Amino acid sequence: MNTEKNLKNIRAAVQEDATKIAMLIAPYIPQFALNEQGAQKLEQPAVEALLQDGAVHYYVYEQAQHICAVIAFKTSGHLIHFFTAQSFLRQGIGRQLWQYAEASMLALGNQHISVNSSCGAQAVYEAFGFYAVSSVIEASGLRFIQMRKDLS
Repeated sequence: MNTEKNLKNIRAAVQEDATKIAMLIAPYIPQFALNEQGAQKLEQPAVEALLQDGAVHYYVYEQAQHICAVIAFKTSGHLIHFFTAQSFLRQGIGRQLWQYAEASMLALGNQHISVNSSCGAQAVYEAFGFYAVSSVIEASGLRFIQMRKDLS
């Protein structure tokens, strides 16, 4: 699944990462946000709050002290953030980070994983074994598709 070399690139995110994480996420905000209320849910203060939340597991994939991708999920198995820096797309970094997170969620005893996917990321999640459980939803300033992956 993951080679030991790749695991060395994955680490738990810390508060000092919040600015870099917010910058990585910023180009994706228009895919989700319908208005300022929605955008605020993906900006730096929201990232900082997630990093302080004990029920959230937040990881970064880092190369040469550069954060290339991020993933965050709740202990319950709900994926909150999964973004790869645009300059690192299609290099397998996101897949490696995903495999790490999926194994972590399985180890926590989750039977399924849920995510509110942007419309543009639906195909990526389908490639990881997710299926849509809703049509496009617009709520709380965000546009997304609810998706699920069964682990059992």
